[in-house]
Amino acid sequence: MAMANYGNVRSMAATWSRVVRTKANNERAVAIRFFKMLWLKNNSPFQLVRNCLESDLNVLEAPMEVCPALIETGLETVAQVRACLKSNTLYANPVMYRLLCEGVESGQLRNTTQKDPTSIRNLLTVAHEANIRVELFYALKSQRYRHTPTTAHGKKRTKKWNTFCHLVVQDRAANEAAATQARLAAGVVEENIDDDGDDMDVDAEPAINPLFFN
Repeated sequence: MAMANYGNVRSMAATWSRVVRTKANNERAVAIRFFKMLWLKNNSPFQLVRNCLESDLNVLEAPMEVCPALIETGLETVAQVRACLKSNTLYANPVMYRLLCEGVESGQLRNTTQKDPTSIRNLLTVAHEANIRVELFYALKSQRYRHTPTTAHGKKRTKKWNTFCHLVVQDRAANEAAATQARLAAGVVEENIDDDGDDMDVDAEPAINPLFFN
């Protein structure tokens, strides 16, 4: 198609680059808005930290506060919540794992449907989970957080996402089974978790590490 309609691949890419970039940026903005709505909005049942978003602060100015359930697990400060998000032991915190899973299972994310409780690998690929963690990590940097729309920040964000992808892979390998068993009945766990890891297409040579597709 590129050769027939545009002469070469580079010309096709140049023709559509602005359209693809605009659509990608719009989709990312929508996704971030939904992530914040689920896990940072004051009235959300899956809230990790409150008093983060401009819409809530416009109603009442107040300092950021970690939700009581997370405080009971030892995550008493926003800095500790951010450190947990950027770690390979998030699943070891039962409340963090539960809130992350329940938010996705709720069907309130764009283009998702409500799901029964299950393991996180049945809900999100590594890449998707890392994206959620990165955006929450950034959003908790300060109240009313907004990212800088620059190329430099975009590259930094991509590097950060790759780091989080590796952390999620490690977390799943070491902690997912135990975290899911603690959350669900043993029969549900055995039925839903697929630990064989054989569904990677090693011949596809994708642009990112194939581990992140699982």
